[in-house]
Amino acid sequence: MRVYGITNVKGGAGKTHATVHLAYEAQQQGQRVAVLDLDPTRQSVNWVEVAGLGIPALHLDIKQSDLEAYVAQLRADGDFDSVFIDTPANDRDATLETLMVSDIAIIPVGVGTSDTGMLGTTERQVRRAQQLRPDLKPFILINRAKFAPARERETEAECLKTGIPVLRARVPLRGDYQAAAGKTPHGYHYGEVWREVNA
Repeated sequence: MRVYGITNVKGGAGKTHATVHLAYEAQQQGQRVAVLDLDPTRQSVNWVEVAGLGIPALHLDIKQSDLEAYVAQLRADGDFDSVFIDTPANDRDATLETLMVSDIAIIPVGVGTSDTGMLGTTERQVRRAQQLRPDLKPFILINRAKFAPARERETEAECLKTGIPVLRARVPLRGDYQAAAGKTPHGYHYGEVWREVNA
């Protein structure tokens, strides 16, 4: 079982979009998939349920639940090939706990937003996790791209300063992505992301 932590301490970075789209992409590739939602707003769980995606989705209260033990049990049970964890905003503990149980970390960062301002905080959590989990593979996913080339280059330059690999695959700013919540995911961009992080 492979665990994908979708995380960024900054809110509004696109974590829920990435979580649901990537989980759906994995399901379409024949994987047995589950979503764990640590966000109190339950946005990933709600989206999966409203859209009727047929993906097991569970909200966990990170303050009350032992994420490490829960994921260890999922690994032992062997019921899933891929588990995607959506993390809440402004919760460094949840970010670190997610990184500690993840095989791959995907850090969404939006172009033309303040997402890069908090990136240093997320980077520090990644580095802490890698001290104990050197096999953790983190990637930065640039989203809301392809609408302002100069700002996209600036965003990429800021992301590269972290030393965390920046994915070549980008998710563009598109109306259908912005209005996707609660609907069946579509669009090949997340398919490109999926293939790249699993290459």
